[in-house]
Amino acid sequence: MSFKILSLDGGGTWAALEVMALEAMHPGLRGREILAQFDMAVANSGGSIVLAGLILDLKPEEILGFFKEKRLREKIFFSRPWIWRQLSRLPIFPRYIAEKKREGLLSAFGDEGLTPLSRLPDQPTWPKGPGGQPVRILIISFDYERMRADYLRGYSIPSTGAEPEEIALVDAVHASTNAPVTFFDAPAIVGNKRYWDGAMGGYNNPLMAGVVDAVSLGVTAPIRALTIGTGTVRLVPRDLAREGTEEELIAPSAKPGIIGDAGKAAGCITDDPPDAATYTAHIVLGNPPDSMGGVVRLNPVVQPISEGHVWVRPRGLSKELFQQLAHLQMDAVKPEDVEKILKLGQAWIADSVPNQPIRMADDLSCCLGLETFSGAVEYWRKL
Repeated sequence: MSFKILSLDGGGTWAALEVMALEAMHPGLRGREILAQFDMAVANSGGSIVLAGLILDLKPEEILGFFKEKRLREKIFFSRPWIWRQLSRLPIFPRYIAEKKREGLLSAFGDEGLTPLSRLPDQPTWPKGPGGQPVRILIISFDYERMRADYLRGYSIPSTGAEPEEIALVDAVHASTNAPVTFFDAPAIVGNKRYWDGAMGGYNNPLMAGVVDAVSLGVTAPIRALTIGTGTVRLVPRDLAREGTEEELIAPSAKPGIIGDAGKAAGCITDDPPDAATYTAHIVLGNPPDSMGGVVRLNPVVQPISEGHVWVRPRGLSKELFQQLAHLQMDAVKPEDVEKILKLGQAWIADSVPNQPIRMADDLSCCLGLETFSGAVEYWRKL
């Protein structure tokens, strides 16, 4: 028997991709039935919205509504007044009102969203994982005052003295989804504490947080982890671009400057290269550095494919859609932008868009991992 972890990346509206993956893997199952496939679920930011939907026992298609329904989406990403929206074209001005986000999340979750994390395991219908224990819930945030990551748990860890949080589910998600600088205008306030997005602590991909807690819990069984991402973009490095490579397939050379660099720095917190986090967990768990072990990565990559001496777009993306996705930001609140993300998810699940490796070479080739959605899912099922 192994100890299984589900890890869900942050990524705003792009977290719809995680829902699509879970639905493809577990057709017909409700949220808690999906959670019952794991011993622990850890999430950050957009992934915490998905996790909340699972906790509330919604079907994946209902969770997808959090991102597809314009009314709910705009309540979560509540825009600042007109003049601020114009200023937000510069990456140093935030676009959304943090205080309103909490109201939007509660509107989506309903009164069950007020359940404290500590009370979840006491519910009669709370699932038990493969190991026979109640599924453990971990949501990552960042303590604004202490300037460090904050683990919001629904369970205790006797070896460290950590106790379950009395924080409500909606407040844990509110704390975890508060990306600063470019996105939200203030820290999320929960009780007497203030929070930023867990990505600020380096946990946009929160897998290592789950691994650390599993080890701290004294788990002796082999740890297996399924880490699901929210899409990433990788373009051809300019020094590897062969003659005839279309310009939109080549990574642009950034021009240093105060405003541009501020935006780039803000973007780093939500990019947090998931391949690094996944590979770190792969090694820490004792898996071989050059072959698959107990960690599986699911994440679509918007990237060119090398065919012989030519770089081409993946067959699942048109030229127009490739360009649009390559420049689409994390929030993606417009209906047409959500539709682009859903098209990416469909192409990825159909193996027409690459799956992200656990370790990717500088030339975008797969050094370690599964290159297709179906291949990664099949491997996970064998585990």
